[in-house]
Amino acid sequence: MTNHETDSPSTLHAPLDKRWMILHTKARQEKAVAKFLAAGGIEHDLPLVERVTVTRGRKHRSEVPLFSSYVFVKGEKQAAYDAIATKRVASFIEVNDQTRLEAELAAIHLALESGFEVEEFPKLAIGTSARVTKGPLLGVEGIVIEEARRTCLVLHVEMLGRGAAVEIERDLLEEIED
Repeated sequence: MTNHETDSPSTLHAPLDKRWMILHTKARQEKAVAKFLAAGGIEHDLPLVERVTVTRGRKHRSEVPLFSSYVFVKGEKQAAYDAIATKRVASFIEVNDQTRLEAELAAIHLALESGFEVEEFPKLAIGTSARVTKGPLLGVEGIVIEEARRTCLVLHVEMLGRGAAVEIERDLLEEIED
């Protein structure tokens, strides 16, 4: 008589580690991809910002992705392949430094929840590394830039080569020395 417990499917197909990946979506498909992932119970992250547009004198508020054409997903590679099969995703990027991406996403969400205006910063920032010393963004690190006479702290997501710029007062920042 054989022992069928050792041949059970759960021991043959042990779940793989869930890892962060970045889905590169086709234009304006981020929310549809996020909805697909949510329906499948797949952990994902789509940072959204509120945009106000005025049409014929009326204000319209909508939530749009902070990083256009990107959705972050935490799961097995099969989740990315399933998303590609929807024809809404062009490709995916594997993330080597999981801890760093999680920290970068946490900083982005802290900035979004702070009430400050956050906007996408599409290029790699070059400038002084700084840390916020006071206020709701206490401890958040980024790169200081000046744009149109305002000071911004760029929170960088290295895997995308993009970041989010948060307008902030200079007296809330301290330089980070390497």
